[in-house]
Amino acid sequence: MALLTLIWLLALGMTFAALSWMSVLLAMRLWHDRRAARRAAARKSVEQALIALLLGKCDLQRDLGPFAGRARLMSECLLEFLSLVRGADRTLVLAAFDSLGVPATLRRRLTRGSAAGRRACIEALAAFPSPETEAALRQVVSSGAPQLRLAALKSIAEAGGHVPLGRVLADLKVGALPLSGLSGDFLRDRVAAEPGEAISALEDDLLPSTLRVLVLDALGSAGDYAALDILAAHVGAPDAEVRAAAVQALGRLKHPAARPHLARALQDPDSQVRAAAAEAVGDAGLDGLADDLCAGLEDAVWRVRFQAAAALRKLGAPGLQRLQHAAREASDVASRAASLALAEQGLPS
Repeated sequence: MALLTLIWLLALGMTFAALSWMSVLLAMRLWHDRRAARRAAARKSVEQALIALLLGKCDLQRDLGPFAGRARLMSECLLEFLSLVRGADRTLVLAAFDSLGVPATLRRRLTRGSAAGRRACIEALAAFPSPETEAALRQVVSSGAPQLRLAALKSIAEAGGHVPLGRVLADLKVGALPLSGLSGDFLRDRVAAEPGEAISALEDDLLPSTLRVLVLDALGSAGDYAALDILAAHVGAPDAEVRAAAVQALGRLKHPAARPHLARALQDPDSQVRAAAAEAVGDAGLDGLADDLCAGLEDAVWRVRFQAAAALRKLGAPGLQRLQHAAREASDVASRAASLALAEQGLPS
């Protein structure tokens, strides 16, 4: 009997614990829903006040003043609004935020709160260049998490501050900044500003391959012909990903002197490099390599055949003539690739 009582009490306790836990979850859900509703209402109020501001019908202290101390809310609304307005409207909005002391509120928020809120404040501060703003952002660069450091460096640059490319590369090299698509975009901006520094960085044999690929990509986008020699040198790099990045950069550079290097890359033992070379020939418009691309239509790897056909299509009349000939006369493999490329143009085989 005692055992049955114990089992009954244990079951009762577990039931009570489950009900208590469910009650806690429901209460948390209710709290989050109410918080989200209040936040959405506040955001709508700020957005309506900004629209009224542009129409000359806004009382700053009455309509925006109650929200001026809410850093994340004001940051997110500002970033969204600035993406929609230009010129005098942008100036008016920024002046309104400045008069309410919002920049100072954003600077104070950089050292506390959620990472998402801090990042929104960092990005919004780019619109308020000042020595105080730059100092606050550089403090984040010195001690923040990698993603926040990257956002702070980006805001410093957007606000007109100096962000040396060497510093960015050094931080990427040691992991102080994340190796990501966002860092790649930022690196392109820095390389465009300092292409000579990027060329020097590529001469460092200790530069990691992952970072070397990003710098090569950024140099190709920068469009500086001074990078031609260093890009060409990397076409013979040991790492296939580095070779492919160099080849793609040469294609974006669109310089006729890239022709012999791209011709060599079309014969590379790695299919990734061959495909990149075919794409680069099309991007650069090097119709002198049309016959080399025709050979790529016979490649054992589908991706290479596809890129070769797409590149021939980009070359205009010389490439289209070769595609039509390949569609009729070449092997089944080459004919299929050529026919697909022509079909995408709505042209007969």
